[in-house]
This record gives sequence, structure tokens and C-alpha cells, in this order.
Amino acid sequence: MKRFLAGLCTLLLLSACGKSDPQAVDNLPWQITQTEQGKNQAFHVELGKTTLRQAIELWHNFPELAVMQSRTNEYSLEAYFGKQRLGLFEAKLVAELVADPATLEKFGKEHIKREPQASGAWRLTVAEPNVKLANDFPIKYLIYIPVANYEPDIIRARFGNGAEIVKLTETVDAWFYADKGLAMLIDAEGGDMFYYSSLQDFPQLKEKILKLPAEQVHE
Repeated sequence: MKRFLAGLCTLLLLSACGKSDPQAVDNLPWQITQTEQGKNQAFHVELGKTTLRQAIELWHNFPELAVMQSRTNEYSLEAYFGKQRLGLFEAKLVAELVADPATLEKFGKEHIKREPQASGAWRLTVAEPNVKLANDFPIKYLIYIPVANYEPDIIRARFGNGAEIVKLTETVDAWFYADKGLAMLIDAEGGDMFYYSSLQDFPQLKEKILKLPAEQVHE
């Protein structure tokens, strides 16, 4: 019932989008464009180019940075912006930043807080001096976690047909739009996640999602 009501709210808002001047409604999750240089752009973020500092200026919000250490000791650097209102919708935003192994190791070792995750991963909060260093790191992936849930018919209507759909768990399907650099985790129990990537980095993103442990798919 909760997902049905959320889906109904989404449908009503999407209907409002259809009746609005398309030029007046900006920052919608299906508005993915390519620059002249062939870079993907979503929410005014150019994947692989826009820096953390530029995202902070864009969204007027200072994120919390953390190194994520998976249970297989793979590392990533993530910036948590919390809930934002983009266009008509509210969503949580997470940016995974480009960082080399030496930087990830340094930031991880110098963490100020270590928190366990349900998936068996660890979240290592980045110390302030290293946060300043990360300001110039480009955004590799942008993760959009909508408040409302998206039903398959809404996804096809707004994002288009042609997605490769892979069942990850009993309730979670992964939708891959390779031509858009977009991957989605759609959970029948609620809690969808959209991943935006450059076309160049999309194969790596797809591989990463397909390797996610079941617990992390639901985090």
C-alpha cells in the first residue's frame, strides 16, 4: 500500500510535468543530455568532469565525505549531500568521486569515524583536511535516491524502452540504459536508486552493480 500511494503521487506529479511548459521544468531525473565533447550531463552535473566543489556551489550544500570499504576490501570515495529538491521532486544525492588507490588508502587510514554497514562494508568518515583536498575531485557517478517510487510503466514512459533488466534479488531489479549511462535499482518494496555515469564509465558501473551483495542492494 505504501508503495502504491507513493507511486500514485509520482504519477500525479509526472502528469503535471506533461502539462507544463517543457522549458520551464528543469532538473528532472530523465533529463540526460550529452555535451559537445560527448560527456553525459544530469542535474547540471557533467559526469567525469564536474568537481565536488562545483556540485557544492550548484546545490548550496556541504556534503559529508566517507570512504566506503567493502567486505572484499574494495574502496570508493562518496559525498553524501542528503535530501535535495531538484525540479519537482525531492531526492537524496550521493556523488562517488574519482580517486586513485593511494588517495583512497590515505583517506581511509586517516578517518575520524568508522561505522559498520548491513552489507558487511565499513563507512570511514573523511577527516577535514582531506575533505578540502577532495573538493577538486571530479564526480564519477551520481546516485539519485528518489523519495517517491517509480513503477515500471512510469519508468518506460519517461526514460524510454530498451532497458536491459536483470533480477538481483527477489524484490530488486536492475535496469540498465547503456545508451544513457543510466542504471536503476527498482525495489518492489520501495527504495529505488538511480545511478548516472559517463558512457565511458558505464561498463564499470554495470559490473559494480551486478556484483553488489544482496544486503547492499537494499541499503
